[in-house]
Formats: sequence, structure tokens, C-alpha cells
Amino acid sequence: METRYAYVARSLTEAIAAGRYPVGSVLPNEIELAAQFGVSRSTVRAAMQELQASGLVSRKKSAGTRVEASSPCLGGHGFIQTLGSVEAVQQFGIETVRDIQEVAEEVADDELAAWLGCRAGRRWLRISSVRLVPGDKTRLPICWTDIYIDAAYAGQVRARMKNHAGIFGTLLETITGRQIAEIRQDIRAIGVPPRIAAKLRAEAGSHALEIRRQYVLSPNSLAEISISVHPADRYGYSMRLTRQGSPAPNEGGGRSRARSARSK
Repeated sequence: METRYAYVARSLTEAIAAGRYPVGSVLPNEIELAAQFGVSRSTVRAAMQELQASGLVSRKKSAGTRVEASSPCLGGHGFIQTLGSVEAVQQFGIETVRDIQEVAEEVADDELAAWLGCRAGRRWLRISSVRLVPGDKTRLPICWTDIYIDAAYAGQVRARMKNHAGIFGTLLETITGRQIAEIRQDIRAIGVPPRIAAKLRAEAGSHALEIRRQYVLSPNSLAEISISVHPADRYGYSMRLTRQGSPAPNEGGGRSRARSARSK
């Protein structure tokens, strides 16, 4: 028998495909949808997670649930997230679950420094984790991520990280009282590293994308670096480019799917 949340998800998927909610539009809020379908808000929330996992919608507290595609992408095997701003990256941390695998202190040798994009000899706290879709243990992991936190904040981050659900950038903002002013992102093609293949439930050496993000605290302090590896069959990224001076569309700059793996 079809569950209530699956029924809501299917009905909304069909409504989006039929054009009742075109790409770029915003779905009714949870209260309105709960009344429309005669279900609880938690049921609506579960349905929204299904739509988001299939790439149909993106969710933001300040902007609601926005339609991103008229049909599911990548066969529904990945996690789609609009990443057009610092806030969108922060929201991704809220909407997924971090499963910490290892915590260690490291000093960047020449190889690690080149990989991170920092100077050799710099000290970091490394936090390695797997990102998961909440509430569904049957789904493949979203990604493996190694987070490098400046050693100056290591003690405070260690003390708070177990109770912090969002990305570590927001925790650094709380600790320092300063904002993340910039996130620098680089993407390259790699093979899934053998050391994390089992955790990702992916074949070692299979195609993947590695994403490096450098988090800069205002005014200009590199405080965190994250490196994630995404198996190719679970990740997609698209961008919209416009000419300078043209009116900017009211939407984020990129969409991504997540589930990742990472290497050293």
C-alpha cells in the first residue's frame, strides 16, 4: 500500500510534470499542502525530502520550496542542491546528515599543502565524514568529505561539533563572531580513492568528481577547507551564465547532486 508521504510526493511530481508548478515557481507552504492533502506537516516534510532527493525542488527557509526541474534528474540516485550562494551551501549542511568517521590533527606537508591550496607547515584539524540523506538508510551515501579547520579553532570546534548539525563554516561564524565572506570552489575529475570506496559503497577507481571549497572568514582569513568526492553516477552540476549588465534571473547559480567520496 502506498504511504501517505509517497502519495503526496507522487501527486506533486505529477503536478510539476503537468506544468501546474513550472520551473522557477514556489510550491505552497507546508501548512497549505497539509490542508490540501489532509495529512500532517511531518508527512508533507517527508514528501518534500523525496522531491528534493530527485532533483525536482530545492528548499530554503527564507525562500520556501522552489521548483528546479520538471522531471527527476539522474534517475533519482543523487541529491540535488542549488548552490548559488554561501547561504545555499549552509542550507545543504542542514538538510543532510553528517556521520563522522575520523578526527585527527595534521600538519600540511608539501603534497597536502598543494592539495588544499595552503602553505606547507600549516596546522589543521581534520574531520572526515560521510554525508547521508536523512531518514532513509537504504540510500547510497551522498559523499565523503574531509574538513580541514584552522588549528587556532580546533579546541572549540572539537567541543561543539557533536551537537552541530550544519556545515562547520557556520560553527566558525559562531565561534569567531565573523561571517564567511567567500567560498572558493574548484572541481576536478578523479577516481574514487580506494581508502573510502567501501564507505561510499562505490567501486575503487570509478569515475568521480572532487570538489574543494575554501571558506574565507571576513575580512580575508582562510579558516576552513573541505574536499569532497562524488561518484559520477550520483552527482551533476549545472550553471546558468548571463552577459554582464543583463538582468539576473531570480535563481541560484548552480545545482548539484551529492553523494561523495574523498581521498588524500
